[in-house]
Amino acid sequence: MKILRRLLFNILRKHKETFPKILSVEFTSACNAKCIMCPQPEMDRKKENMSNEILEKVINDCVGKPLKKINLFWMGDSTLDKHMIEKIRVVRKKLPRVKLYLSTNAQLLTHERSRKIIDENLLDVINFDIDGLNKNTFEGIRVNLDFDVVTDNVKYFLNYKKNCGKKMPETRVTIIDMRPTKDEVEGFVKYWSGLADKVDINHYNTWGGTQDELNYDDNHQDTKHQGKLRESTQTSFDFACTHPWEEMVIGADGRVGLCCLDHELNEEVGDVKKNTIQEIWQGKAINEYREKQLNLDYASIGSCKDCNAHTYQSSKLWAKLQR
Repeated sequence: MKILRRLLFNILRKHKETFPKILSVEFTSACNAKCIMCPQPEMDRKKENMSNEILEKVINDCVGKPLKKINLFWMGDSTLDKHMIEKIRVVRKKLPRVKLYLSTNAQLLTHERSRKIIDENLLDVINFDIDGLNKNTFEGIRVNLDFDVVTDNVKYFLNYKKNCGKKMPETRVTIIDMRPTKDEVEGFVKYWSGLADKVDINHYNTWGGTQDELNYDDNHQDTKHQGKLRESTQTSFDFACTHPWEEMVIGADGRVGLCCLDHELNEEVGDVKKNTIQEIWQGKAINEYREKQLNLDYASIGSCKDCNAHTYQSSKLWAKLQR
């Protein structure tokens, strides 16, 4: 059985190494919020918007490739980019079969922008991050944001889509299950389930150990609300993390990080201004990191040594095949 698992894992691994399944493209590294669970406010990287030239290079590198999904955001909130709509239009036109996903705090998602996104079918999925059912909870977590403005913008989007009879984009509302929100999660799900297509409860992540521990016990609700609790209580990785084999993150300046939690790009594996996405994905730098993870040498990788991402990967096939 162990030999068969190893064989299946190697086949899966080689398939994943051909081209990333997911891209996270940072339209901007700036954000209008100072959320208590996010490292962005203290991030040393320059706060800037991605240039049209870099974006076009990224898109052209993906034409004809087996890319499934693009996250049109990373560490910043894309609504801060005044040219967000124009950029999404370009991506949609050149990569019509790739699913486009936007996650936003919605503070700057104006009604006009919402209408354009819906009328032009620009997105496949839009996620609204709303950590809290009540104003005081929300504004204590998502500092600098206004609960009333955010919820008004989200409800406008949901109502406009409904009134237009549109199926796209799928609408999701998200809350992170952590100490400040734990008493509101159930009510949050009940409230927003009647409005959005889907409500997600996300696991709290410490961003490689850079953020305070806000988990409150060993069992956390799954990322998709199904009334189930997590089975895993392991405390560290005993398998190679799936991130370097599934998702490529591209910063606003074109540099490529090891994974979405490498917010400072400390583990830089390439630069799209210098190489193609495929060259970077199959390059020496990322393969050296992959090899370290396969050998469970997480201690030598600064952005990985204190990461708690294992808590929501351990039950996946990728992890099971390695054990």
